[in-house]
Amino acid sequence: MSPVEQNTGPVLPEGPYELAEALVLAAGLVPPGRAISYGGLAGLLGAGGPRQAGRAMSMAPDGTAWWRVVRADGTLPASLAARAAPHYRAEGTPLKETAGPDAGAPVRVDLAAALWVPEAAARDALARLRAGLGP
Repeated sequence: MSPVEQNTGPVLPEGPYELAEALVLAAGLVPPGRAISYGGLAGLLGAGGPRQAGRAMSMAPDGTAWWRVVRADGTLPASLAARAAPHYRAEGTPLKETAGPDAGAPVRVDLAAALWVPEAAARDALARLRAGLGP
């Protein structure tokens, strides 16, 4: 269900889309090494909010890069943080260092450095997703 890159940009399935489906497809646009908050993802679609985006990621099909969509503070729920860490290392995602009393705390994405700002092809795909949102 994730978009496939071609010369013309991401290929999306035909709409209309339910909100959760559109959020999962939008998450598929986030490139390796980048991240966005749950609320930021919903904001790009102009629909839903952080809770809906979090729920969509929790129900996303295999192959969805759910670890690229995080809380506003750059973390994931504790149950997911350990599973996300190897992905972050492999993708070179900027992380915040934890030191002192917080040492051993869950990994935290440095959203200031890793924030995904959609390029032209992704902006076009997001516009198609917005337009295809069902009632």
